[in-house]
Amino acid sequence: MTDNAVEYTLRTYLPGDETALVFLFNNEHATSAGFVPRTVEYWRWCCLKRPDVDEKGIMIMERAEKIVGYSVIGRSGNVWELCADSHYDTKMIVSKLLIRTLDYARSVGSNSVVLNVSTKDTLHRRVCRELDFAESPPEPVFLSVLDLPQLVREILQSKNLPSDINGVFWFCLKNCPPWCVPSFGLKLEEKKVTVLSEPSPVSRITIETEMSTLVGLIFGTESVFRAVMSSRVHFYPFWRISKVQKLLGLLQTRTPWFVPRADMG
Repeated sequence: MTDNAVEYTLRTYLPGDETALVFLFNNEHATSAGFVPRTVEYWRWCCLKRPDVDEKGIMIMERAEKIVGYSVIGRSGNVWELCADSHYDTKMIVSKLLIRTLDYARSVGSNSVVLNVSTKDTLHRRVCRELDFAESPPEPVFLSVLDLPQLVREILQSKNLPSDINGVFWFCLKNCPPWCVPSFGLKLEEKKVTVLSEPSPVSRITIETEMSTLVGLIFGTESVFRAVMSSRVHFYPFWRISKVQKLLGLLQTRTPWFVPRADMG
């Protein structure tokens, strides 16, 4: 959508803005892997009440009195959140927010500004380059799966499952942490996924692998083809290879990961 920049105004946070800010954040990041919906209470805790954040450090972009973007920067120079409505002139919104954010950082004595942007987000990266930001490798992110059977079920249940994937799959995992169930089953039937705690007497496909390999496949650090061809994933009967590959492919995360700095403590 083409917009006239004159229609946009910048201001700082006012009490009550948080409802619109949370709504915007949730809409814009809903498709990101690892997305957890914001609540107003959580946003107040991780942004508004953060020790190094002042209300003057929360920049709001409006168009016709509608909030279409915002940024939150602390006196430390950390941009805790930056979000723009993709239905409008996103590049202009991000540019103006970042320029105001940099001005604020200088005014409070910050000698650097740090912003997290998804590696797949070419628009934000282009704006950052235009403003002389330098790219650096992302901070390491460590993920721990507390309930793997339930995670696998939720992933599959969220997909449009083809009918030819129906059946029972039994996972036997090696080197699991103490809290993880080393073996469990999944019954796929009529687009419904059920977790099984006991082996089913009906015909099933058994998949054997390291827990770390299965988690890597889910979170996109492993390739299904390479894992199968290198025998890091074993399964039987072997002639069901196409069904195993289809199941593991459905489990894979194909959308980019994005973790706002506000979620990092």
